[in-house]
Amino acid sequence: MYTTKPLIATALVLTLAACGGGGSNGFVPAPAPSPSASPSAEAPASVVETPAPATEAPAPAPEPLPEVVDPPAPPAPPAPPAPPAPPKTWKDADCARTGADLPACSANFSDNSASASLVEESGAPAVQLATIAALKAQNPSKNNGVLGNKAVYGLSLLHKLKLSDYPGISFEAKLNTPARADTTIPEDLYVTITVSPACDGLSYLNLITSAPDMAPVATADGYFRYSAAPADVRWFRTGSKPFPAAPATPLLNGALSGLGAYSLGGLIAAYPDACIWNFPNPTTEVPGGITPALDFNLGDSGTTTNKKAWIRAIMIGDKSIF
Repeated sequence: MYTTKPLIATALVLTLAACGGGGSNGFVPAPAPSPSASPSAEAPASVVETPAPATEAPAPAPEPLPEVVDPPAPPAPPAPPAPPAPPKTWKDADCARTGADLPACSANFSDNSASASLVEESGAPAVQLATIAALKAQNPSKNNGVLGNKAVYGLSLLHKLKLSDYPGISFEAKLNTPARADTTIPEDLYVTITVSPACDGLSYLNLITSAPDMAPVATADGYFRYSAAPADVRWFRTGSKPFPAAPATPLLNGALSGLGAYSLGGLIAAYPDACIWNFPNPTTEVPGGITPALDFNLGDSGTTTNKKAWIRAIMIGDKSIF
């Protein structure tokens, strides 16, 4: 065992020499660790940060709903046309014509085999009055209650016109000739006016003026101008029934029996309220259910032969009818 002690001492000396020796106690402290060896100086370990979850893009705003618009209200039905204003006076009455129609203020008021129609004659419009040869009807006409064939062209616009305000009538007329197997003579053409003496429609009388009494004046195309003003001595009363008369009013009892023509002055003096009147007619098929107060006539209640005449340039005072 003695031999091992010197070996242990030698090893201790060598160990101390290897460690650098010295110091007051012969102890050499170990050098300070290199800074690089200090755990605190080491580069921090890479930190893998977990990315924050990506913020989700906001959901797109929903498409705005289309604005709810109430459907447009259906268009209001067109207002019915206003009825035409009634004429202020007879001069305002509509006497226009369309195409082959007679003027609006007139009508074909013929009896049986006869007619009044709009035609072209001598290159211009004219109202043609015509009867066709035929036997008398077995039943009275729905217009004038006759059995014969009488052509009548009626004007209704003068209803309730005071006789004292009536301005008279003028027109052009052309008669057919016997050379065409026609029986027309001047006396076949005449104008009648129905008058209510008290302007109440309760009684009436008919005035008449015939073509030969209307001072015919030649114009053109075989036409003559006819006229009859209230002051003209060209008026008769039809029928033979006496009518109450005042002195100096011979027209009231005048007739076509040869008593002669008169002016309207006596009748107007006796009946200052007398007026022209469209009388109701329950049998006529003419619109309005009346007998037009003023009529152009060709033929009479017993006519059975062919007759024809044309009328144009009709004037009531200064109002043009056709």
